[in-house]
Amino acid sequence: FRHEAAKKYFASTKIHDLYAMKRIIIAGLLLVALACSKDKDPGFTSAEGKWKYTTSDGKIAVTFELTKTSSGGLTISSQPIIVDGVAFESASLIDGVSLPSNIATIRINANDSKAVYPYNIIFKNGVVNSDFTKIEVPDATYTFPWPAVKALKTIVIERQ
Repeated sequence: FRHEAAKKYFASTKIHDLYAMKRIIIAGLLLVALACSKDKDPGFTSAEGKWKYTTSDGKIAVTFELTKTSSGGLTISSQPIIVDGVAFESASLIDGVSLPSNIATIRINANDSKAVYPYNIIFKNGVVNSDFTKIEVPDATYTFPWPAVKALKTIVIERQ
């Protein structure tokens, strides 16, 4: 009798231990998986970076990079302007920057001997959104075809 009672006890203990062991293994695997998972991309932390905008008719497109200056403002660089599918060197101006989010004016204009006319695009009163992925611009203008100036309302410059 003792022998059979002992057998039942050890058998139930083994089953109980088996379930406990499975739970421990599963918990351990979950901990390893969580520890090994990559952290979520923290995202952008400022307006610094590459940006792109194309007019809805596709006639003017600009790609530019904003970088912080030593004085804490922003400068604009790497800003080719594409006019009706043709890329031109350009000159640019950024003014009225109040970080982290306000940019009064960004102007990019063709400054290339290949460009017959000084095509341009001007963004006014831009506001960088809180996750630094968009510059929302209530007013903008662009020149195409020369000398026609077209108004744009409520546009978005996208982070590249």
